[in-house]
Amino acid sequence: MDSKTFYELAKNYKNINAFAATCQSALETGNWTSKLWVLARNGAGIKASTAWRDGRNDYILISSPEYRDGKYVAQNSYFRAYNSAEEFLDDYALKIKNDYPHCTSDNVWGYFAGLYCGRWGKWATDHRYFEKLARKAFTLEGVLLSNGHLKRALVYAIDKNYLEPWQIEIAREASK
Repeated sequence: MDSKTFYELAKNYKNINAFAATCQSALETGNWTSKLWVLARNGAGIKASTAWRDGRNDYILISSPEYRDGKYVAQNSYFRAYNSAEEFLDDYALKIKNDYPHCTSDNVWGYFAGLYCGRWGKWATDHRYFEKLARKAFTLEGVLLSNGHLKRALVYAIDKNYLEPWQIEIAREASK
């Protein structure tokens, strides 16, 4: 898997922002090289709840870094497993729709901000998650979008009040 292929697949889902989903997946999977992607086609670190596991859905047990009490620790967790990127994207799009309703499909920055406003809290425990997504976005901009797209999208996100001040500061810093 590579960013162009994933992005093209993600474009088929209306309620997600394909570029933001690609950035998130690239970040979560180490550019689709992680054990979680290779063994389970899980492109965003979606955990497998007890209900998921009891429903006879596929899952995998993997040790992953979690940010707890000011430090990163390895934690064994159950993650959802999929047979293909498309199967992952079907479930991911549903999860975004149901659990992260503030993710804006029209704007990458609003989408990233929406990952902090889920029904059960934010997507990741990593306190630097927004910063990492922003840096990944600027890395992938030249590959998938026209240059300047992210800066224009930031202006739009600010005008729409999608971002908190700390998120604006991080996005501006990442653009340098």
